[in-house]
Amino acid sequence: MVTARKTNEDLQTVPESITVVSRENLMAAPFDPGAAIVRNSPNVQWINRAAGQQFFSIRGVSSLGTPVNFSDGTVAFSIDGVPNSLMSASNLLLDVNRVEVMRGPQGTLWGSNALGGAINVVTNQPDGRRDLHMTSEIGSNGYRVGELVLGGNIIPDTLDGRMAVRFGHQDGDIRSVFTDDLGKRDIAAFRGGLRFTGIDNTKITLTGNYLRDEGNAPFYLVRNTARFPISGTLTEPKSVATQGGATLTVEHEFSAFRVTSVSAYQHNEMQSETDNADKLLYDQLGFPAFSARGRLDDKEDIFTQELRLNSRDGDPVRWVVGASAARTDGNRTCVSAQCAPAPYFDTITMDTRLDSTTLGLFGDVSIPFAQRWEFSIGGRLNHDDIELKRRNSRDIADLTGSNSTAQTYPTGRMALAYKWSDDVRTYVSLARGNATRVYPLFGYPVNGVVADPYPAGTGWTYEAGIKASLVDHRLELDASVYHNAIKNGVMTFLDPALGTFGTTYQDYDTSGFELQGRMLLTQGLTVTGGVGYTHSELGANGATTNTVAGNGVPNTPKWTVTTGLQYNRSASALDLPGSLSLGAQYQFTGSRPADIDDSFDLKPYHIVNMRVGWKNDANSLEIYAFGRNLLDQRAETFGSLFLGVETVAVGPGRIAGLGLTKSF
Repeated sequence: MVTARKTNEDLQTVPESITVVSRENLMAAPFDPGAAIVRNSPNVQWINRAAGQQFFSIRGVSSLGTPVNFSDGTVAFSIDGVPNSLMSASNLLLDVNRVEVMRGPQGTLWGSNALGGAINVVTNQPDGRRDLHMTSEIGSNGYRVGELVLGGNIIPDTLDGRMAVRFGHQDGDIRSVFTDDLGKRDIAAFRGGLRFTGIDNTKITLTGNYLRDEGNAPFYLVRNTARFPISGTLTEPKSVATQGGATLTVEHEFSAFRVTSVSAYQHNEMQSETDNADKLLYDQLGFPAFSARGRLDDKEDIFTQELRLNSRDGDPVRWVVGASAARTDGNRTCVSAQCAPAPYFDTITMDTRLDSTTLGLFGDVSIPFAQRWEFSIGGRLNHDDIELKRRNSRDIADLTGSNSTAQTYPTGRMALAYKWSDDVRTYVSLARGNATRVYPLFGYPVNGVVADPYPAGTGWTYEAGIKASLVDHRLELDASVYHNAIKNGVMTFLDPALGTFGTTYQDYDTSGFELQGRMLLTQGLTVTGGVGYTHSELGANGATTNTVAGNGVPNTPKWTVTTGLQYNRSASALDLPGSLSLGAQYQFTGSRPADIDDSFDLKPYHIVNMRVGWKNDANSLEIYAFGRNLLDQRAETFGSLFLGVETVAVGPGRIAGLGLTKSF
């Protein structure tokens, strides 16, 4: 069951390409759930440059290079239907039930900046079921994680509760010439909630969450160096991310429909200290090394409200109508020689405020007709108000100013599905996507102190697919082909005349297919898999000084492959009580352009995970061994050409260890 259309539905009946990622697969990367999501989702990428600069790409639709502010995303990321910004997209996803990955424009039901798709994380709710368990893992490279979950009924027929906490540590596994090893992580996370059911046909749920994530990942690594990955940073970087928030959900069932109100508040904060100088870089350039340390403090408060009316689950006509509002107050304080353009390269403090308000009205309906057909249509009307203000510590007039913009725009989607039998459906769909206008927050403006915002990215997506459940429901297949035509995609580029990064916009197209499947081969043996292909091409328009038309879209591989095997059987063959399990997972991501100029390609990589476990007859104790990234491949997760030198960011290396889960 999925909630991609704001209603509980069978995945096989939804005319969209969707991947559902289970909790078990997420736990294969407890420090980096974004990587776990893409390892199970063809044509989905997780671009991880540095702390606070991570984002998703679906079918090649993404920020072209690096997002220029925390709202500059093309994939909507939500937790329990509450929209998150890019700053919180690296959330550790504690106590998750599943993740729904929806491809194609999703602005109709999932709000702003869903041009390429949407990802919704569904957490375990306080539903009254007794659940008390703890999990502990220990492994190589100083890895250790402890998690405790407590859930159950507090007052019979009135109040339920649930909470989860997780602590973890991992040593750095990137060598450093002048500092301790880099890439270290220390995490502490909490999620909890209460559900009140003392009123007939009404559920009131209050949840809260908190995360602290501290690390020392390098800002970049020089590629093609001896003993790679190794950093030549002169001083140790540091980043501390804190996230906290609360959500109030009220649901009431009427005889003909359901009313749902979701109110949420989030506070995100990111403090980072980095040294943009690297001796290994300057050695290649032939320059003497010097420190260029700087500090960034990013903060945002997000208030969201959604009110919707839904058809009841199982009704022949599925429909939803509603309204939403979101307010974001953001602030960036930058203390670095990189914060201001020439001639103000000396270190000053720049303070930038970016505030936005978004209002929306939406509706979506699916109507069956002529026994085998179903027609779906939906749309949203959004209105954005965005304001940017800049000031500086020395009151320099050239670096002080403000600007604002407002825009009203529609998004929509329609689909026609045909039911060949109870087990086979085909569909065609057309969708219109729209992102918000963008002010550059991460870099200084190149067209005045506060340039006009870049145009909103828009796009049309054409899709056709088939969903089938065969061999007495032992085999499930989901295949789709698509074409995206994107206009005004925001991108970053290196201006060789100025030697600085700028921002502009670019048209591009992506086309391809996904094939996903799951098969029960024999009792206890399940195989899953997926393959994705994307052809991407940049258009001719844009303000770069180089011609990029015909180049591939950055961070977009042609091929992605994921496959998994899960085998469970009784341990009696080994004269043991209980049961045994074996899980294996493989992911392949092909080479992809690092930037719009196609300066170099990020290397393809293969990730292999394995897990072997034993569980007692009562299912109350499990002991297991695991290996993650068994091939020890340092996946290149981002790349850029810096002063003519290839630089990259990399994922973690191999970790092997033991784990134990005990239920009470």
